[in-house]
Amino acid sequence: MITNNILIASLAIFFSSIFFVTNDAIINYLSSINITFYHFIFYGSPAYLIVPISLLFSGSLKKNLQCTNYSIPIIRGLIFAPMPFITFISLKNITLPEFTTLNMAAPIIGSIYATIFLKEKLNLYIYISLIVGFLGVLFVIQPGFENFNLYFLVTLFGVMLITTTTTIVNKFNNVTSTVGYFIYGGSFIHLISFILFIYDPIKISFYEFFLITVASILINIAIYLATLAFKTAQKHYSSIFCLVYLQIIWSSLIGIFVFNEFLNLFAYIGASLIILSGIISVPGQLKQINE
Repeated sequence: MITNNILIASLAIFFSSIFFVTNDAIINYLSSINITFYHFIFYGSPAYLIVPISLLFSGSLKKNLQCTNYSIPIIRGLIFAPMPFITFISLKNITLPEFTTLNMAAPIIGSIYATIFLKEKLNLYIYISLIVGFLGVLFVIQPGFENFNLYFLVTLFGVMLITTTTTIVNKFNNVTSTVGYFIYGGSFIHLISFILFIYDPIKISFYEFFLITVASILINIAIYLATLAFKTAQKHYSSIFCLVYLQIIWSSLIGIFVFNEFLNLFAYIGASLIILSGIISVPGQLKQINE
């Protein structure tokens, strides 16, 4: 049963990593033509609303929204709410490969959270992985170097927020359904975006609407898969987190071939260290699973 759960969670993380990066690539383009996060969410809202609407017509909406503790998914939704704003403002000021590489600090933060809040026991491999990963992040943000960008820190703050939401899902996996977490998680940011759009509406082209629709479908599927993964992983939260390092590969390829965006030498060293951190964590995670 544990093996099946980890397999399902790992596959969910694998596919969500592709969808997350593709969404970020589209946002990278949209942010350059002054489309804001609330314009994006307003026009992409059908991809989110189709879930509760379909459940409403099937008669299962109430069942999926039931919680043993409603404050948990509500708090998680509030924590998640700033993420679209952070994503848009970051990608407008740093490159896609830089953004994705910095998001790879999530497993490091996740391991710390797993120790403090989930009471998972870390071993030597995971401690070494954390140190190597932290050094990798330092090489990417390059504090004190001429390439340092304040938006690196904004991105890292977003990483802390998103890791907090996945930790909540893992710790309180029995509070509500995966669909429940998904609907509650998106409700606040959609409400905020609708209000902001009323005050600042814009018309977009069919091509821009098409891109927003594709990105919205992908990000909603990715969020659902990530929620499913960390809910299914249960006591092995940190054991599947290393798979998010795959995003560096997808992002670097898209950044180079689509946007002609490259990391500098120090950032590539940092990305390599972050990937190495994930590789080092594998035997530690296998040991953790066996225990």
